[in-house]
Amino acid sequence: MIFMIAILAIAIATGCTSHEYYKYKIGVSQCVGGRWRDKVNNEMLSAQHLYDTDVKVCITNADNNTQVQIQQVDSLIDAGMDLIVVSPNEYKHLAQCIERAKQKGIPVILFERKAATNDYTAFIGGDNVEAGRVMGNYAVQLCNDSMRLQRKPVVLEITGHLVMSPDRERYEGFSGVMKKHPEVDFRHIETDWTKEAAYAATKKWLQENKPLDVVFCQNDLASLGAYKAARELGKEKDIYFLGIDALPGEGIDAVQQGQLAASYIYPTHGEEIIALALKILEGKHYKRSNVLKSTMVTPQNVDEIALYAQSLAQQSNYLVTIQNKLENYLGLYHTQRTLLAVTLAAAVLLLIAVLLVWRAIVATRRANRKYKALSKEQKIFYTNASHQLRTPLTLIIGPLRQLLANNKLNQDDRNALGMVERNATQLQQLVTNVLQFHQDVQQQPGEENTVNPQEKSHRAVQDGRHDIIVRDQGDELASVLIIDDNDDMRQYLRTLLLDDYYVLEASDGQSGLKLAREAIPDLVVSDVMMPVMDGLTLCRKLKSDSLTSHIPVILLTARSTVQQHAEGLGQGADAYLTKPFSAEVLMAHISSLLANRKRLKDFYASNETMSLTDNVAARGLTTPDKKFMDALRDAIVKNMGNSKLKMDDLGIDMGISRVQLYRKVKALTGLSPVELLREMRLQRANKLLKTTGKTVSEVAYEVGFGTPGYFSSCFKKQYGKYPTEIRDENS
Repeated sequence: MIFMIAILAIAIATGCTSHEYYKYKIGVSQCVGGRWRDKVNNEMLSAQHLYDTDVKVCITNADNNTQVQIQQVDSLIDAGMDLIVVSPNEYKHLAQCIERAKQKGIPVILFERKAATNDYTAFIGGDNVEAGRVMGNYAVQLCNDSMRLQRKPVVLEITGHLVMSPDRERYEGFSGVMKKHPEVDFRHIETDWTKEAAYAATKKWLQENKPLDVVFCQNDLASLGAYKAARELGKEKDIYFLGIDALPGEGIDAVQQGQLAASYIYPTHGEEIIALALKILEGKHYKRSNVLKSTMVTPQNVDEIALYAQSLAQQSNYLVTIQNKLENYLGLYHTQRTLLAVTLAAAVLLLIAVLLVWRAIVATRRANRKYKALSKEQKIFYTNASHQLRTPLTLIIGPLRQLLANNKLNQDDRNALGMVERNATQLQQLVTNVLQFHQDVQQQPGEENTVNPQEKSHRAVQDGRHDIIVRDQGDELASVLIIDDNDDMRQYLRTLLLDDYYVLEASDGQSGLKLAREAIPDLVVSDVMMPVMDGLTLCRKLKSDSLTSHIPVILLTARSTVQQHAEGLGQGADAYLTKPFSAEVLMAHISSLLANRKRLKDFYASNETMSLTDNVAARGLTTPDKKFMDALRDAIVKNMGNSKLKMDDLGIDMGISRVQLYRKVKALTGLSPVELLREMRLQRANKLLKTTGKTVSEVAYEVGFGTPGYFSSCFKKQYGKYPTEIRDENS
């Protein structure tokens, strides 16, 4: 026991110090990748140790896929993040995730984009309306200062589909300015925000010979796509191109090279995101709306801004390098601290163990002294009692036998004296048994015949195994566990059952329960009145344990009232027989219960095997059986991809032995665990072949088959078709 406590304490110490040197974990869900978001991510990672409190930043990228982002946000919630930063891919669809985080008590910071919910904690990002407004005013300025046309100057804004908040808000700002200038012919085209889409839209516009003077795209890459289209048609010098982001090596370089007339710096400031997160987590005052200020890059200021941006980029790279080294140093430091804590804990526990062992030795010696003194007193008492009881019995039985030896007695007198003699002999035997029991109990610890109740139960379990009989052919017979404290009754029941069933025996409820959990018999026949654990308690424990809940139980008892009968059935007994009982009735009950169980098992085996999403409640199973099958399905799903999975490993996951797993699964489904695992793998493979574009090899490995060839063979045997045929039918 002491060593178990020590191991538990060491495990707790290790678990608490191995990775908890970060006070907070912050999850980040980026809607898409790209150089601008890479810059934000690096700034957040650099700020993990920038402030007084260390944090761990975990970043995910949805790659412009809303469903993927929803799954990623849900995963961050389930992973127990202390705070989540979300840049929504779409305005409406992320609202439910944010609401779920609030229900879990997890603060949410919306970064750069907004969502259709008010359940977020704070917002931080650039002012997209202001960005559109600034670029709109600059476009009007270009039209007024640089163009002398006989027509209205044409300004074209190329946007996305206006489902994202930056898209809509930039359009709102830009178009709002255009509405104030009727001298400008403002046009608008919706695309998917990509460089290729902007290129195609611009080229189509110019090929249709439509006039065009200013093109504004909502990001620099799209603006460069529009520029490329104009250059291919030789019209790039006649058009001004405006964008947003102004990143080094991208928008800033395009302004320097004359490809763009201007670009608006869309601010990143990842370190301010972490600073805001810490204010929220530490309960400090914070602003719910945090707008990051910015400016526009033009040919007039581009050189100065490019130099400044290059310097910031270099500093950011230095910070990332320092951050990585600090991570390594912190990991080493906390590993050493963990080892020290474990060593100290082990030393303390060892000292406690020594003290407890010493106290146990002292207590044992004291108890032995008291035990010997008490035994001496009891021995004197039972010696006197033996004399006082045996003497009168001798004086009664002796004369009786003399009288019975007289041939002159008439038959009535002889019968009466015989009755007295038999009862006196029975009383003498009872006294002898009581005294013999006293002698057994009085044997000192360590003597040859000392057996405590726990040892008796253990021996009963061992003895029970000796009565498992295998027929000549080694056929698999149903096993019946007999539990009764009366040796003659167990012998009688064994004689009845041995020709038709495997028979196991136990002499009390406790040893019977242990043997039932180990052997998983097909049926239990138990007495009600027993030492250590009675039959009603045994039945209740069997029916409430998911490992033994499926086993039918027959109770045998001398308790014959209706209330007692109802009490037995109320504990889950499948049959209740009153002593003296008919052997034919008992055998009929056993046969009927086993037949019913077999029909249920055959029914499940003849229908489709339990699937990954099977509702086991619909199978008519009891609550413990449902719990067991749910746990089995979860264990199989978790380990399905492991081609080296063994039934021992599955049993460990379930908390039972391989033999217990086999008998329980076989009893409920009619299949062995190996057969059940193979069929569930094939069901999963069949679904993947019908619903995904994965190759047969990819599907085989994903569901846990070691080779595609073996997978194809098993699949053909199960479904009558090869995997390639299924794939062709659904392509």
